[in-house]
Amino acid sequence: MRRVRPLAVLAASARLEWQMLVRQPLSMFAVWLVPLQTMGYLAIFRFNGRTDLDVYAVIAPAVIALWALALMLSGEVIASERDNQSLEAIAAAPARLELVVIGRVAVITVASWLALPLSALTGWLFFGVPPLPAAPAVFAITYVAMSLATVATALLFAVFFVNSRSPRIFQNSLSYPFYVLGGVLVPVALYPEWVQSLSRVVYLSWSADLLRDAAAGRGLEAWPWRIAVILALGLVTYLAARALLAATLRNARREGKLGLT
Repeated sequence: MRRVRPLAVLAASARLEWQMLVRQPLSMFAVWLVPLQTMGYLAIFRFNGRTDLDVYAVIAPAVIALWALALMLSGEVIASERDNQSLEAIAAAPARLELVVIGRVAVITVASWLALPLSALTGWLFFGVPPLPAAPAVFAITYVAMSLATVATALLFAVFFVNSRSPRIFQNSLSYPFYVLGGVLVPVALYPEWVQSLSRVVYLSWSADLLRDAAAGRGLEAWPWRIAVILALGLVTYLAARALLAATLRNARREGKLGLT
């Protein structure tokens, strides 16, 4: 059997996702909703006189869009291929399924970066919020680290979607719990202690906190360590996802259940 190069698989799956994205721009619905979300959050905070929370209102919609699109695609890759009765062929191909998922999710994750300038521009035009972070380098590094961890987490969820007969049910129910545990809009420090403990194993909580600190230019003394935590959580998630996906496909091939709906 001819050996398939991983980079070639990643490039092919990324190219496929990009073509689909160009043909169906409405699939990025989470990004197009960002200006409306930003105005809503800012209006609520301004009405209550909390201008100190402007940065929360600007960053939260961008993080929500990134997570929502990655979660949506990780499920759609499995659901659509299963509906087309092509999931078995992909699993049997020399190219590893994990690389197909990673390539496609990576493209949609990078495309979701558009949410950030949209949110910043909305806050600046309608509420006068400064559009540039105080520490742009730290902010950019944090955003990239968060994106890498998001791709790894999407792969992990793809494993559960493979084992589920209806992935879309889990897609619809997994969004808001992670927004809460990730402290996307409300800081984790305001949660009860037992919830804070759960939040600290969710990479979004570290990412959202550091993004806000970088935007405000405060509390950045230990930022390299915090970046390392985000990347470490992403690496652990990726290794777990890779092992679980391999075991899942091995069992599915043996039992002939991969294509069940």
